[in-house]
Amino acid sequence: MTFAFRADEKTAKRVRAIVPKLIAGADEALNVRALAETEISSSVFAVLVGWWRFTNRSAEALLSLYDAGFTVEAAPMLRNVVGHAYAINWLADNGEDAYKALIDESYGTRRKLLNDLQDVNWQLPENVDIGEAPDFGFNIDEERKRHGRLVGELRNFNNMVRAYGTPMMYPVYRNLSSFAHTTDLTAAAFAEFDDEQRLTVHDVARHDRLADVCWLPVPLLQAASVMSPLLKGNPMKKQISEACRDLGLPEDLVPRRP
Repeated sequence: MTFAFRADEKTAKRVRAIVPKLIAGADEALNVRALAETEISSSVFAVLVGWWRFTNRSAEALLSLYDAGFTVEAAPMLRNVVGHAYAINWLADNGEDAYKALIDESYGTRRKLLNDLQDVNWQLPENVDIGEAPDFGFNIDEERKRHGRLVGELRNFNNMVRAYGTPMMYPVYRNLSSFAHTTDLTAAAFAEFDDEQRLTVHDVARHDRLADVCWLPVPLLQAASVMSPLLKGNPMKKQISEACRDLGLPEDLVPRRP
């Protein structure tokens, strides 16, 4: 009988058992220290492996926080995990073109930060160096358009999920973002009025965000499904398959462009 993957305690129990094993499996996979036969460059792989480690450690931290009673406080971390899992797939899928988009967007972010610091007269060291503005020498409109589209996908998660045929993920991301910003939801998690307008302030969040815990293995499996085949021997192949089966999830969770 196939397990029914739901946002409930039964699923959460399985998740708590499976997620640490996925994280340990990813750590062990990186000990392979050898790439499979792939056209991915060392520069692209360095970003991928860094993002993968960040994703797995964030998941480990999220689970620890949740089990310590920090639920809404941990929601922004799931946002990071989801976003990085998509970015890993995006970079592996688009290779050097995506890497150029990342370099371009990262330079723009550094440039804006430096401008902001200078606008408010921060005292900066004289040798602050944000590097040169990238110039990729695009010669045809098609190259420029593709570059602009990839930058837009990296910059805006809605563009990313729509490009990969999963627009239903954006409302989930937006909900998680509500706890990363100053919103009424972060207040309502702890403070409420009763029918007689008496205010109660709770020690811990009023909602358990159990769905966040139950969803946690999905982006981890997505990221591992992209990264494991890049490593010699595809070291997590069996573990990914078993985890998907135990959770009642499809074996192929990787989003793909339509």
